[in-house]
Amino acid sequence: MQDYDIKLIINRLIEGVQCNGISDTALLKACVELDLKNSFCKFQNGIYSALEYMEKDLIHSVEIDLQNFDLENMAVRERVKLAMKLHLANYAKLPNYREFLKNLFLFAMLPKNTYFSNKLLYRIVSSIWYAIYDQSTDFNYYTKRVILAGVYLSTTFFFINDYSDDFTDTLLFLDKRIDNVMTFQQIKSYVMKNIFKV
Repeated sequence: MQDYDIKLIINRLIEGVQCNGISDTALLKACVELDLKNSFCKFQNGIYSALEYMEKDLIHSVEIDLQNFDLENMAVRERVKLAMKLHLANYAKLPNYREFLKNLFLFAMLPKNTYFSNKLLYRIVSSIWYAIYDQSTDFNYYTKRVILAGVYLSTTFFFINDYSDDFTDTLLFLDKRIDNVMTFQQIKSYVMKNIFKV
């Protein structure tokens, strides 16, 4: 299947998400509406394959965007904030993105989709750390991803209902979340060095 066909199908899927939701049936309907019904079988895992394509496209777009910034001369918190801002900007380019993200949250909450959704979230937050040159290999590798996953989810959820100019309210919310994380990291570092002598 050509990338052009994939993008057409995914855009149609997102456009109709308010009525059709996110499911194999919705994906098939998008294919039929575009007269590309034979392409449905090329999504080997149905809607999961479609969402994985979107995830890879998002990660690639953000990695390309980050190349335009001098990350090495930025503090870690500013790198994280920038990467998050670029993720949100890419979501905002999608047709009907608010309804899509709302339905994506609902999709992720279904028990049958929990493992798949957590896997996608892990790959997204992991890609952010790699893209901003974080090379952690110890226990911090895991804690950073868990913490960022919480920031990513809460900020994206806030973003859905943010109608402020240039999403300034979301960026303020993100700043506060990152401040909380940095405070936690400082406390953890102090405890590890002074109590556990690590």
